[in-house]
Amino acid sequence: MLKRKKDNDKEAAGTKTNQGISCEGNLIHRQWLIALLSIVLPLLACFAYLLLLRDSALQEQQIVRAARSHAAQQAANIEALLLQYRERLSAAAMSPLALSAIASGDPDDLALVEKAMLDYFPGVTSLRLVALGKLGTATLENSDLGLRNHIEVDLLRQTSRGDATQPESYEFSGRWLTSLAQPVQHPRLADKRAVILATLDNRVFDTTLAAMGAELGRSELQQLYRSGNFTREDAIAVAGTGGAEDYRADTSLNGGKWQLRFTPSAQMLSLYRVSDTPLLISAGVMLAVVLGAMLTLLLSLKRALDADVERITLGAERKSALTLTIPELVPLARELRRATLRSTSALGAGKRGRVAAVARQATAASANTGIEITEEPMAEEEEGEVDVPAPATSTLPAQVFRAYDIRGVVGSEINEEFANLLGRALGTIAGEQEQQALAVGSDGRHSSPAIKNALVKGLLDSGRDVIDIGLVPTPLMYFAVSNGNTRSGVVVTASHNPADYNGFKITLDGKPLSGDGLQMLKERMEQGKFSDGAGRLAKQDIKSAYLDAIVGDIAISSPLRIVVDAGNGAAGDMAPRVLESLGCEVVRLYCDIDGDFPNHHPDPAVDENLADLQAKVRETGADFGVAYDGDGDRLTIVNGDGEIVRNDRLLMLFAEDVVSRNPGADVVFDVKCSRHLTNLVSKHGGRPVLWKTGHAFMREKVMQTGALLGGEFSGHIYFGERWYGFDDAIYATARLAEILSSTGLDMVTLMEEYPVTENTPELQVAVPDADKFEIVNKLAQQGKFGNGKVTTIDGIRVDFNDGWGLLRASNTTPALTARFEAHDTDALERIKLLFREQLASVAPGLDIGF
Repeated sequence: MLKRKKDNDKEAAGTKTNQGISCEGNLIHRQWLIALLSIVLPLLACFAYLLLLRDSALQEQQIVRAARSHAAQQAANIEALLLQYRERLSAAAMSPLALSAIASGDPDDLALVEKAMLDYFPGVTSLRLVALGKLGTATLENSDLGLRNHIEVDLLRQTSRGDATQPESYEFSGRWLTSLAQPVQHPRLADKRAVILATLDNRVFDTTLAAMGAELGRSELQQLYRSGNFTREDAIAVAGTGGAEDYRADTSLNGGKWQLRFTPSAQMLSLYRVSDTPLLISAGVMLAVVLGAMLTLLLSLKRALDADVERITLGAERKSALTLTIPELVPLARELRRATLRSTSALGAGKRGRVAAVARQATAASANTGIEITEEPMAEEEEGEVDVPAPATSTLPAQVFRAYDIRGVVGSEINEEFANLLGRALGTIAGEQEQQALAVGSDGRHSSPAIKNALVKGLLDSGRDVIDIGLVPTPLMYFAVSNGNTRSGVVVTASHNPADYNGFKITLDGKPLSGDGLQMLKERMEQGKFSDGAGRLAKQDIKSAYLDAIVGDIAISSPLRIVVDAGNGAAGDMAPRVLESLGCEVVRLYCDIDGDFPNHHPDPAVDENLADLQAKVRETGADFGVAYDGDGDRLTIVNGDGEIVRNDRLLMLFAEDVVSRNPGADVVFDVKCSRHLTNLVSKHGGRPVLWKTGHAFMREKVMQTGALLGGEFSGHIYFGERWYGFDDAIYATARLAEILSSTGLDMVTLMEEYPVTENTPELQVAVPDADKFEIVNKLAQQGKFGNGKVTTIDGIRVDFNDGWGLLRASNTTPALTARFEAHDTDALERIKLLFREQLASVAPGLDIGF
């Protein structure tokens, strides 16, 4: 095969071989270049248009609109100030003292009222209360009213005649003043009227103009004097400085006698000028994506050609079916097969050559990856399809095929026969999806080795290769399919279930197998139609690569003391190794792997299982403690005071850390999490995404949205930033240690900034597996929750103004799970009572228990 590859390279370069076959140029490369230019040139033209023409025009329009809006608002503020003075003057004139003075017309009484009103109005420099005569006019002879100039005299005359007047500004003793007149009518004496004449210092206008931000530009209140075609603009109040005359905006006010002129400053212009950098970065990224996509297309086409040529060459002497990916090569394959099968001797030679080639390929793979290859006997017959009888136990137990994994009681539901059948079916489906190899690991349960061996045999018998990664936590299987020689894998585990349970978590072509995928697997097992072959078995030490990857990613600023409670589960060896390699001091608690789980149930979501960890943290003065579930993909944290940190609050810490570096990033979390998590993610510029509970559902959503972080209240944490997007409790512990060491704060202080509410842990109501989904559906359809907002993406969650409640069917245990959160204890109990009543109405006799 290596020689043929060299020959192909020579032919692609146009060099003639000794068979006289040659190639002129490279059509694939030419067509690729034409396609690339056809995409890149229009993209460049579009970005040039946006950069040089459209963005510039839009920025100009934005600045003009902003300047006009600012001028209009300033004018409105001045108008509002004048109206406020008028209304307050009128209100003051209606006081008993003022009405008595107006009724009497006594100058001394009027003077007393004037003094009282003047003290009441800051900013008013002078004020006159002028009583009108019986004819409704004021006596103005001999200047006995003390008016300042003819402008005030005219205002008084016009107002006494009943004319509507506008404020007038004038310069007096080196400063600008504004006078306004307001008529007053005695409410009981029709012939008793007066006029209030008030004079303002225009500095009150300066203050009003400056209130909207003097740094944004120059706001100038102008009084207009018009005579024929001549107009004079007197600046009667000014605030700020501005220089962008091209964007100057004018707004008329005070009946057209005044105008507000606003000239933006350079600082305001900078607010509306959009940097070209993001557009240039976008253009660069898009061009890089296009180039990468085209290059990937070119390489994939070349690989497809090479693979089909390999299939044609190796399958030329076989009579079994041959499937190609490029239809145009089918006629060539048929002709080559006809020519090859004419000679029996050629058939035998070709078959021996094929066996040798496969052996050489396996040896080469071993050398390149460090995988120890364990040779298996090679079948002489060709791979095909066989029918396997259904298992002796007849129908498969449907209840073990759960929402996102397979899990059941060992012996009656999960046994070696089941595992072997599963391996045959999974291997067949993997082959149909062009997945040749699968990584297989297991947890520390006593039943896991035998079940794993049966599974591996089924995979090998289906023709698939197996990479055995040993006894590992589930995240190491995910790591293997993210970094190794395969994108598919299985780990034999029942996670946090009791010791008499076991099961399987499956990844196929980089995606978790769940829901419909598991049902398809069940159907294939029941049908018994499997591919037949002889796969190869390899062993790989994935732990060292996993350890190196985390140590290369995490930086601990100062050593921490951490208590690790592995619950005698699969993380008991790996988690302490990782943390100690990062420089932390680890206090081990139940880290010996024991499938009986002798110390406590391996479920950190249950508070009772954390009692020993809490005590050990207090005893040792640790910075924090961590508890893992049976297969190491979930965790719960205990702070330095031995208090449990709920995982939705822990997710707040992780979200702030990730989103602060990646504004706009998605953060996915499940329906059990606090509503405060939504507020925090949004506050820091991220996008909160509420989704279904379940590691497979969450991982699919993280992959689908490209989220940099995901998390569940049960303790699954998914880091897409700096990690691979799968749930990994060991890596999450390392990230927490990194954050804690870099802040210099203890865990208690660090978590104080995140909201604490009245809430419950995850509560369980025992129900039969067969009934739990029906009960939740009835509650969603018939439940009466008043004005609560109902969400049914996973069970039923009802949000109220002061809290929320959730009830859903567990996907892993025969139970309903519930959780509640509220602002105070009374609200929490009210919501719990409402859920109890509604649940009892659809499931009478159920022992609810919360």
